Amino acid sequence: MSYGNGYNRGGYGSRNYNNQNRQPRKRSGSKLGTDKKGRPCVTGYNKSKSRGFITLVAIPCKKFETKSPNSDKWVATVQFPDGKKTFTAFWNTQTKKLTIPDLQMVANPAKNYFGTFVKRK
Repeated sequence: MSYGNGYNRGGYGSRNYNNQNRQPRKRSGSKLGTDKKGRPCVTGYNKSKSRGFITLVAIPCKKFETKSPNSDKWVATVQFPDGKKTFTAFWNTQTKKLTIPDLQMVANPAKNYFGTFVKRK
């Protein structure tokens, strides 16, 4: 009995052939843009095993002034799988990064990254 006609039909030699040259899927992203009112806006997403798929929208908060001259206070709304939560975020004007201390997460639109960070001592 002949099982093939000279072609390999997914046998031993071709198990992961299609996935070898493919780039891994992105798990995070972030970009800087403007909202409908013309204000700067940071949007981002992150997919992780512990938190699931979360999205971020952050805009500047004009009501408060920060003590540091390098950072501005922003309001970040994060959509978790179980609902939305609002956090205080800080936009560093020199590095152009948005930091959310309560979540220990950072959004870096220049590197297209939104994920966890560890403070250096």
